[in-house]
Amino acid sequence: MKVAVVGLGIAGLSICARLALAGHEVFGFERYGPMHTNGSSHGDTRIMRMTPGEGELYVRLAQRAGEMWRSWEGLAGKPLIEWTGGLMAGPRGSPFVDSCQRLSKKPAAAMRGDAIHTLTRGYIAMPYEWDVFRQEDAGVIAADATRSFLLKQAAQWGARLFHDVAVEEPIEGLALKLKGEACAFDAVIVAAGSWAGKLLPEFAGRLAVKRRVVAWFRTEQPRLLPVICADNEAGVYGMPAPRGLYKLGLHALGGAADPDAVREPDEDDAAMLSEHARLLLPKHDPAPVRMARCLYTVTPDENFIIRSSSAHERVLLFSACSGHGFKYAPMFGVLAQEWLDQKPSPELEAFSGRSGGVNRFGAQKA
Repeated sequence: MKVAVVGLGIAGLSICARLALAGHEVFGFERYGPMHTNGSSHGDTRIMRMTPGEGELYVRLAQRAGEMWRSWEGLAGKPLIEWTGGLMAGPRGSPFVDSCQRLSKKPAAAMRGDAIHTLTRGYIAMPYEWDVFRQEDAGVIAADATRSFLLKQAAQWGARLFHDVAVEEPIEGLALKLKGEACAFDAVIVAAGSWAGKLLPEFAGRLAVKRRVVAWFRTEQPRLLPVICADNEAGVYGMPAPRGLYKLGLHALGGAADPDAVREPDEDDAAMLSEHARLLLPKHDPAPVRMARCLYTVTPDENFIIRSSSAHERVLLFSACSGHGFKYAPMFGVLAQEWLDQKPSPELEAFSGRSGGVNRFGAQKA
């Protein structure tokens, strides 16, 4: 089958690689150059959690992805994940922390926030009244190394990848307009992240594009620290980064953005992130070494959306909803192949928005 994949971030690259390996004629299109930093897939690290607290569906997805990550590491010839452990934390009674503990089935790993300072030898501090769940099966993914690997692997398996080629908006069927010319395909998969709503306007109201900023902090005596996921108002998350730095981001703070005109990090961003670094990372300099912007693309309930267009059943929107998607990367190609083969699966049913007979996104033509 001749398949077009629009967008070559982590989702698009995973899909291109898997479908090419399965024998399909795959064409991938990216409006920017290889390894660009305009979307949400770029950067040195991403958090890996084998037992995510977002629900049982995501736990099963992460566990399947974990097996495939090992396969990817074998093909890459180097580790792509460093297992550091993680601290899932939040105010007392946090539903997120409770879910992490329940899904992990390890009640002994629960503790109070005042124990974290001692546990990390003073490098991480949390409010004493917080609930904290210590998660062993967590770590950091080498994000850019994974993208680089997939660029080479997808091409090696036969996918044809085209960079600096913008697909004209909107996509209205199986004929894509490329530099003024129409090219026909048997199926089109739109994995364009924050640009997906512009390419498929019917979904624009269901995909909110958010500007986020992350910052890196330095300490005089670096050590490998666990990742942090905090269920507080800011949604603080953190992870160790190369060269002994520690990276912090705020999952819940940041305004709406146009992906074609995103404001660069500024002094206000630095001040906000420094405030959290001062509280969470006592041995780190609260002044960021550097900052970077990132785009979130989220649905109202922050779940993935993998759904065929109402205009054409062989046009698919594939959005892993930035913020918690990177860890499932090896499964993106699997899910796209299941859709292409019209093979039912619990994930496709749930992410289409109609799981259990409930339409997450309101009325829409089938």
